[in-house]
Amino acid sequence: MPRIVSIEEGALGTVKAVADEGSLFLYRACYLAMVADTAVPFDVPDDVLAAAVEATLAESRAVSLLARAEQFRAALERKLLARGMPRAAIAAALDRLEAVGLLSDDRYAESWIRQRIRTRAEGPRSLAAALSARGVDRHAVKRAVAQAFDGDERREERLEIISRIAVKLLRKGLDRAAARMELVELGWRRGDIDDAFDSMEP
Repeated sequence: MPRIVSIEEGALGTVKAVADEGSLFLYRACYLAMVADTAVPFDVPDDVLAAAVEATLAESRAVSLLARAEQFRAALERKLLARGMPRAAIAAALDRLEAVGLLSDDRYAESWIRQRIRTRAEGPRSLAAALSARGVDRHAVKRAVAQAFDGDERREERLEIISRIAVKLLRKGLDRAAARMELVELGWRRGDIDDAFDSMEP
């Protein structure tokens, strides 16, 4: 990289650096500081400045994907790797996006669960398994399942979901005993299943 002769700080921590031969480099000061303990590029090695520029580009591409839909870290990392971004740049960008709250496995898992239970016969166990298979952080999965289904304040909502699934299972030709077993396999509590079936009695 050529020698940097001037820098200009912009909004939100962005820096524009100009080289002696006229090249322009845009980066976030925080990325340069992560690698070189400085936000000023005059005396840092070329590879360090390049790393800051790459991390900034990775962040920009990640934010573009986040603007379209909620993402989780592992999937966003895969998408950026497929676009040819360096792994270290991706890691730095995703760390920052998590730190500022733009990227959250917890938020993704909660949103995904809400959407999924509207359309499918699912339960806590099957939802957790599906999220884990996608690569969502296991701690985030556990928290999201608890948030969606645990606690007395969620009881009525749980019973409504179980009743809705039970109706679907009964319409498929399962008898009540088989439907109950299917609900247990999906991860619903037996007491909640019994209460849901009791509420369905004529």
